[in-house]
Amino acid sequence: MQRLVKSFTVAASVLLLSGQVLGFSLQGPLAEWMTPRLGYDLNAAHYGGPMVIGEEYRWNVPEIYYGFTPEFINFFGARGVAEVEKAFATLNALPPASQARPEAFPLTSQRINHRAQALGITDLRSHVLSLALEQMGLCDPTRYVFTLRNRWTTDIPTTNFFVIRRNYDPVTWLATSFINGVLWTYPFVGDVSDSQSFVFTQPVDPLAYQGYVNMPVAGGGGNLLSGGFWTGLTYDDIGGLRYLYRPNNYNVETFVPNITGGFGGAWGAPPGIVTNGLATNFVNTALRPGRDKLTFRRADFDSLVGGFFAPITNSFTDTFITNSTAFPQNMQRVLVAPDILFHVADLQGGDSDDGIVRQSLEFQEWVYGNSPVEGEVGGGIVGGNLGPGVIGPGDEGPAFTVTLNGVGELLLNVFPFDNMNEVSASRFLFWGSFDGSTNAPIVYPVGADISEIEDIVLRRGTVGNAWGPPPGSEVDPGFGDTGGAGGTFP
Repeated sequence: MQRLVKSFTVAASVLLLSGQVLGFSLQGPLAEWMTPRLGYDLNAAHYGGPMVIGEEYRWNVPEIYYGFTPEFINFFGARGVAEVEKAFATLNALPPASQARPEAFPLTSQRINHRAQALGITDLRSHVLSLALEQMGLCDPTRYVFTLRNRWTTDIPTTNFFVIRRNYDPVTWLATSFINGVLWTYPFVGDVSDSQSFVFTQPVDPLAYQGYVNMPVAGGGGNLLSGGFWTGLTYDDIGGLRYLYRPNNYNVETFVPNITGGFGGAWGAPPGIVTNGLATNFVNTALRPGRDKLTFRRADFDSLVGGFFAPITNSFTDTFITNSTAFPQNMQRVLVAPDILFHVADLQGGDSDDGIVRQSLEFQEWVYGNSPVEGEVGGGIVGGNLGPGVIGPGDEGPAFTVTLNGVGELLLNVFPFDNMNEVSASRFLFWGSFDGSTNAPIVYPVGADISEIEDIVLRRGTVGNAWGPPPGSEVDPGFGDTGGAGGTFP
């Protein structure tokens, strides 16, 4: 009887999982039509657009190096560096794509540290983990499950929109409206300004908490709740990575210029194969399988001066296909900078309405066939298919430079809706590290103290001036000192 019940339970679980529909989105260079008018390229936080299945971009080298600028280390310290390394350790621990089983991963990953939530702290490790998936070729499916393709007006007058889906099922690879088992739709599409249009997406279920519960990690750090953190990757995240990097996903790919090598065999290149003509010949543009497994390694700048990077030579074996036969060749690339470089700078503009800018991304290039495609915001491919192609590893500099906003504490006052003083201000942009334990969150920059932030945010601190409380603020007579310099406020 127990065996029968167990068999029924397993069968029911399999049926339940097979009935769930999920989805992932692929990232590549902006097409000519992906304009701000259609809701693309709206800020520097992202650098590409959604691709169709078969037009994906991915790494074609097995090892990717990341590093930190002195500014990053000074701001986040050793603890912050360790949190970034935890994010990459999560990716390094993944099985090869050919062995990945999405059903072994949960449909939900986000958890809340309520102490960090009360203070509005962003988890550094979780933010970097989302960025890393984006840099592996995935993008936010909640953003592109529905997105604009065309907009035009008529003389009536009317404004018309074509809406497309760029979210794909990990099993069938067909377009889907599901993300980690949750059905999404769009309640509104239209012009949000004189120069921008947008599709606003949301889950159909009003109890789905705007999709945050089942949010994929590839949804991006912006989809983390205040005080939220990822416990690991989700079903959809693994499904997307498996699609991209599985060995039976064959794409025509080209190497970047700093990759050289010699054909790995006693007979040289196969007949009819044209090599690149360098001193050490190798087959460059060719049909290649997915790498199956990517490994992220740390590379450091010189610890004394902080501005010199000792070149690293990385050797690996490449496999290409010709005449239905796989051929290996030995390759090497010399890194003059990390592929992914983490930096910190003050990113807040001056007199602008950009709001809080958490990060900016600089991207070296996409490689489509034989042609590099500029990766900076605004670049893109004109017409035709967009891919498949390669995420170009670092050549003359980093492939990606991730700059986090180190402006520090921001106090928001809104005139005329509050008293326009420190007491009424909302505080933003605290970076931190936390998990689901009872340990106090770590806050950045180095030297910041969680108790001091709590005193300020939770109104337990003192108004630091010689004139006491600001005009119009009320002092709680039962809460410490009631007047004079540095008077308290509730």
